[in-house]
Amino acid sequence: MQTVEVGFKKLVNWARLPEYDTRGAAGCDISVAIQEEAVLYPQEVKSFPTGLALQLPDGYEAQMRSRAGMARKGIVVANAPGTIDSEHIGEVTVLLLNVTDKPVKILPDQKVAQMVFAPIVRANFKPVGE
Repeated sequence: MQTVEVGFKKLVNWARLPEYDTRGAAGCDISVAIQEEAVLYPQEVKSFPTGLALQLPDGYEAQMRSRAGMARKGIVVANAPGTIDSEHIGEVTVLLLNVTDKPVKILPDQKVAQMVFAPIVRANFKPVGE
């Protein structure tokens, strides 16, 4: 399995580093860096802090995706897959959407999304005939 070095900076002491749950996991779990529980109301989209800034190497991206366990509860990443470019500076946040008809609590340090790293391939567009 190929690995890539990703730099990070904790922006708050309580930020949790991404973790791979299993040896074969493609995505690492991302936790929220909140100190009090928050409520995500039905059909509401809210940005949650991770407390982390990442430094991706040139030629790579990170994709923020929904976690299966959260999706089963009706909480998904609103812009999945959300792309984080190597040029991104600042805190990584997670845009969550509640697709249920009930309010859902988001707890401090809760794993809410997963992040997958991938090399970037750029297209070279060329005209073609009909």
